[in-house]
Amino acid sequence: MQPHGPKRIYTPQSLEFWFEKLESDWARFFSAGQLDEGRRIYRDGEVRELELTDKDAIIHRRIQKKDEYAVIEWENGRLHVRSSSTDQDLAKALAIAGLHEIEELVCDEVSPLPLEITDLPAAGPADAAPPGPGVSGNGAAPASSAPAGAPAAKPSSLASGPARPLLLVFTIQPAGLAFEAFWQNPDGIRIPALGQAASDAAKSLPAITSAERARLIGLAAYSRKAHFSYDQKTGVYLLGSIGALPDFLRAILPAWKRLFAIEIADDVALLLDGPRTLEIEAVASTRPAGKAAPGAGGAQPGGALDLRWIFKAGERLLSDEEAALVARRGAQPTLLPGIGIVTLAPERAETFDQWQRNLSDIGGPGSASPSPYLVFSLFNDARLKLVLSPELEAWRQRVLTPPALSPAPPPAAGLPALLRPYQRRGVEWMRHLADNDCHGLLADEMGLGKTLQVLSLLASRPVPDKPSLIVCPASVVPVWQEEIAQFFPQFTVEVLKNTHDFAVRPQTGLWSGGVLWLASYAQLRRHREQLDATEFAYAVLDEGQFIKNPDAKTTKTCFAIRAAHRIVLSGTPLENRQLDLWSIFRYLLPGLLGTRAAFEAALAADREGTLARIRAQIAPFILRRTKREVATELPQKVEMELLCPLTDVQRAEYARICSEGLERLGDDMNTALRKRSFGFLALLTRLRQICCDPDMVPWLDTPVSDSGKIKLLVEKLAEIISGGHKVVIFSQFVMLLERVHEALAAAYPDLPRFEITGMTADRLKPVQAFQSAAGPAAFLVSLKAGGTGITLHAADYIFLLDPWWNPAVEEQAIDRVHRIGQTSTVFVYRMVTAGTIEERIQALKETKRDLFEKLVGGLGGDFDLTQHFSSLRDLLQLTTNEVVDPEAEFATI
Repeated sequence: MQPHGPKRIYTPQSLEFWFEKLESDWARFFSAGQLDEGRRIYRDGEVRELELTDKDAIIHRRIQKKDEYAVIEWENGRLHVRSSSTDQDLAKALAIAGLHEIEELVCDEVSPLPLEITDLPAAGPADAAPPGPGVSGNGAAPASSAPAGAPAAKPSSLASGPARPLLLVFTIQPAGLAFEAFWQNPDGIRIPALGQAASDAAKSLPAITSAERARLIGLAAYSRKAHFSYDQKTGVYLLGSIGALPDFLRAILPAWKRLFAIEIADDVALLLDGPRTLEIEAVASTRPAGKAAPGAGGAQPGGALDLRWIFKAGERLLSDEEAALVARRGAQPTLLPGIGIVTLAPERAETFDQWQRNLSDIGGPGSASPSPYLVFSLFNDARLKLVLSPELEAWRQRVLTPPALSPAPPPAAGLPALLRPYQRRGVEWMRHLADNDCHGLLADEMGLGKTLQVLSLLASRPVPDKPSLIVCPASVVPVWQEEIAQFFPQFTVEVLKNTHDFAVRPQTGLWSGGVLWLASYAQLRRHREQLDATEFAYAVLDEGQFIKNPDAKTTKTCFAIRAAHRIVLSGTPLENRQLDLWSIFRYLLPGLLGTRAAFEAALAADREGTLARIRAQIAPFILRRTKREVATELPQKVEMELLCPLTDVQRAEYARICSEGLERLGDDMNTALRKRSFGFLALLTRLRQICCDPDMVPWLDTPVSDSGKIKLLVEKLAEIISGGHKVVIFSQFVMLLERVHEALAAAYPDLPRFEITGMTADRLKPVQAFQSAAGPAAFLVSLKAGGTGITLHAADYIFLLDPWWNPAVEEQAIDRVHRIGQTSTVFVYRMVTAGTIEERIQALKETKRDLFEKLVGGLGGDFDLTQHFSSLRDLLQLTTNEVVDPEAEFATI
């Protein structure tokens, strides 16, 4: 409301003229934008003067020392606007503000109602009110500012004829509290007073009197002050602000009863109670499934999930229409006829909303039938009450209770007789999931025979005339070929290459299944367009951590695979962060862990609680066995840290690089990580290289003897080689392996040496040569090229030259040696340069182990350096507990 009104100049004749014009729907002459701006000008009190004649109206305002005016003329039933402004939208907006001012003037001067408008309680900001019938803007009238000598008399025509009672009939509508206005005739008949019905009635009835017209304008002013909006066509006023309803009924409606006849529907009184919190529960059953969407597996043999949401207000069940209205509004209050104001508790609204988003994320209810496995997601949400039909509950219990391990099957059953009991359990577990239309993650530790278990499943439970697909890193394709040739020569195998497509038909052979395709992740991505037209019997992802990044093209390609049965193999499904696991289960069981956004938000809000819920949700679909649990025949694995000294060259260069790095990046860890990440990572890499061998940095050229780590390795190998043992040496740095090769050639020229790096074309050849070599031998392996897909159990000593920040990847490398077939105790040496960044990071790696144990019972996780180090100096700088190179110490004496 304006702090003061404009100057008003008018006569009784001009007031009569404009009073009649206000009855018409003048808003139709303006656009929505013009109406909004006009209301703003009116609301902000920018109109300084209003002058009325019996022909036109002049509206004047002054903005930023500039005068503007608009002239409103009414001729031949049309409204015309002239202005001092060349901007037509601005001119019309000023005219609209003037019409609002005219309306207030009429209400001030001619209202026959017993109360003044300003006597009513205010309902809130006046600008919330849309226009009423023939009137727009704020109905609250400021004091008249008519000039001296201008009579405040009413035009004579306004007093002519009696005014019938105006009846307001209030009802509840889903959109809010509504009322319609009727004239009450002496005979009791109600005549619509507003809207199209009133216009139709006017054709056969006498015209309303001036007093009645004034009463309608007064009603418009009161309604707008209470925030009612008006529908010109239906003649219905609506208060859509649900939160304002109780206050209106308590504070404002009693005053209205002194002005109008009021009739209230019985359920309107329910609004006085305020919002009622609804209960919500899900009732789940199964129904015949339709065609599955891409990435959602085949048709569900046990039926698709049919989920009904039940909303309850006390004992009253909401209808489908009411429930849909509540669902659309979420946690916002909703008005329901016969019930009142209802609301969902925010946490229940979030559960329902997440379910809807989840369906949309995996294909949507319009394009796919939700799978029954989603009940495991809902069942572990404490915010929701879930009721399962007897059939669905029986299915859930079957999934939760795998069959007992059967006796050793005969050879005809398709399972190799050489399968160990835990391997047969793994095959039967995967078969159990497939029989119940579920999909699983076989997360056995490396070396327990996951490849053999999957091939045994395909052999014992074939799907006739459909191809199957095994996707793995390119380096592991030969391993699968070797295993198939050794144990299942009857399979029809094709290795996916550039010229191939999945339309190849199986050849006539011993196996009833279709073609078994072997594809690298890179080749599968190149054949992405073929996946939409192909449905596989089985789709297996080996080394499933390759799809840990849900944004990667390779991962999205895997998501597009259509298969009746899906399996992921990974000894390290959680390499760096929980999102790795979400991505794997997005492939296996879309929707089980919710949408990515909800998953990440839940972890941020309640990490421990979310981890517990994730563990419960994935438990039926993950099988994790460690060698300690099931491979009791495996010998012991002894792990130890081997602290390495720094030579003088290493110590001096480490200190120099550290000092320069701190000067460049500063000492604030968070700033270095977030704002200067490239420089930070470059600094860490240089320091790690110095810890291994100073010759690795490009500006130094040093002999092997300047590497304390290589010198210690050569010394330790003397006893190992003399004892006739084989040793595997791992490093992330190929350059470091080359230097080790040089050192071994000098110290042990007769020692057979083998290696695998990224440049090795045939990985099987050096592996087979190492495995079959008589006597001691050394195998140098780069982590990236040989951390997976090879078997080196002929060795019983392992040296990890540089500590890896991810313990899951480190375990993968160790399991190249400590795996089925190993007969000797395996000794693992982690070579750590004391007093440096290597030693500090080694201590942090335990946090990854803790996280993975909580989720899947293995290794993995993530950590944030800022949580463990208060400054960059604490992480990098040399400390006094470094191991001193004995030779260097002797040289200084």
